Amino acid sequence: MEYFLNAGIIGGIFAVPNTVVDNYIKLASESAIKVLLYVLRNANETLSSSGIANALNISENQVEEAFVFWENANVFPKTTPSPAPAKTEKPVVTETTPKAEPQKKTVRQERADYNINPSEIAERVENSEDVKCLFVMSEQAFARPLTHTEQRGLIWIHDYLGLSTEVILMLATFCISADKSNIKYIETVAADWAEREINTLDLAQSEIKRLEEKQSFNNKIMKIFGMDRKPTSKQQGFIDDWKQKGYSLELIEYACEKTIENIDKVNFPYINKILENWYSQGLLTRSQIDSYKKPDSDEQKDYSFDLERYKALVNNFGD
Repeated sequence: MEYFLNAGIIGGIFAVPNTVVDNYIKLASESAIKVLLYVLRNANETLSSSGIANALNISENQVEEAFVFWENANVFPKTTPSPAPAKTEKPVVTETTPKAEPQKKTVRQERADYNINPSEIAERVENSEDVKCLFVMSEQAFARPLTHTEQRGLIWIHDYLGLSTEVILMLATFCISADKSNIKYIETVAADWAEREINTLDLAQSEIKRLEEKQSFNNKIMKIFGMDRKPTSKQQGFIDDWKQKGYSLELIEYACEKTIENIDKVNFPYINKILENWYSQGLLTRSQIDSYKKPDSDEQKDYSFDLERYKALVNNFGD
């Protein structure tokens, strides 16, 4: 099928640079194209991110992402940076002043320094079947075109961290399925994998299985405890420790019930103390705990610690 546009039937017209269609139409996201057309249509007018976002029904982050893309493509002029604050004079370093040891450059610092413009990305896609496949499959995983930031991040993971296309796709797919599709999160996990040499499909599958089991255990604990938010870092530390020690969900749920009976709230340190006492006495099931109790014993003797004293400790320690 062939197409022909009669420009005479169109009203007002504004120009679009040839390079946009020739070089970047395949790389630009939908929001980037929208922003480009809107800005070109309103040339010589002062536009705000919020105004553009409202006009195009997109977020301000998408507007800023679009400007970064077109600035790097040399379609838009570079934004003039705000003047930097005045620097105070540094003291003169004398020979007696010891020189600071050079800091080791971390993976995250390298990512902050790394930059690649759209034309370089287009060249990488053109010359590398791996990168081309990575982009195509990633767009399928995201169910949308990649943004410039995502393209740059995936190339950084591929080129600088050295992870293979298959491993990157497996990682990205897992993050997306866990509702953590932000490219910065994917980069962080990828950097961790690279440092731990998780660089083959088998190792990646094993790591994802571990993460899925951890998340499943977390979800079950949250359900038992009636939590409607993610655990804090301190609470997560207790949960990880319980999983590592092999405490059953039945045992944790029973410890939670006993905690609520004693202090009328869910408290991680208190639950942990009960679990440690049961574990030290070889009591690993609800039936073992119930049969261990003596008819004339009270809860304080059962757990072998001063209940009132521990209540005070827990109230000071927090959740």
